[in-house]
Amino acid sequence: MKRGVLKHDPELFRNELLAYKGSYFDFFMEKGKSLSKLEKRKLREWLKSQRPPQPPFLELYHKDVRDYKDILLPESVDWVITDPPYSKKFLWVYEVLGELSAYVLKPGGGLLVMVGQSYLPEIIGKLSSKLNYVWTLAYLTPGGQSPYLWRIRCNSFWKPVLLFSKGKYSGDSFGDVVKTSPNNNDKRFHRWGQSEEGFELLFDKFVFPGQTILDPFVGGGTTAVVALKRGCNFIGIDNDLSALLTTKKRCQALGLDFILKGHV
Repeated sequence: MKRGVLKHDPELFRNELLAYKGSYFDFFMEKGKSLSKLEKRKLREWLKSQRPPQPPFLELYHKDVRDYKDILLPESVDWVITDPPYSKKFLWVYEVLGELSAYVLKPGGGLLVMVGQSYLPEIIGKLSSKLNYVWTLAYLTPGGQSPYLWRIRCNSFWKPVLLFSKGKYSGDSFGDVVKTSPNNNDKRFHRWGQSEEGFELLFDKFVFPGQTILDPFVGGGTTAVVALKRGCNFIGIDNDLSALLTTKKRCQALGLDFILKGHV
């Protein structure tokens, strides 16, 4: 294919994609080597608008995250995308998250974890002992719903999203800011929930259709919903059965074709 053809029609790659044996991400990285920056961007956008021929699966497990080896296979996940609790009493979960991610991620796979700022040095330290620190993204949360932190007299309008990788980061280039709509702080499904809009923007930076996503703190299911909407497989773990049932109900309400697995 001649250099520059994608400026006119990304659909010219469709037959090659259908015959390709690897993942959409592998296809993008392979074809992107010979494309200009504009062509590569057009190919990325086109690929992310496609759905793999096989429907994705949804696996939900009512489990303590520390028992992850009972249900997860090593090197079986492309991305761990999660939003664990922020308070000091839950700092221990980040050590488990680092161990889990190092176990379950494919080589070059990534962890995207939304965190609070209060214990950022400790969290980065715990995760860095198991994974390779890549970058910190700014997840902007404008509007009156943003929290005021009395202890340090700060009105916070952003959250860090830490990017770690298993070994050398193998993903595509990315911008490091996610900006949600004002006051789009969706707590309808969980008291610690996040908006679909914000996680869709996060997915669009990193994730390709057909990849497998794990959220070991699934909560109200926003990560699951966005994963299925993006044509991805999803595995979710939570110790709260009601949260998992909410997640399952939200996913079924999408009206998308997917294969339900797991224990919920």
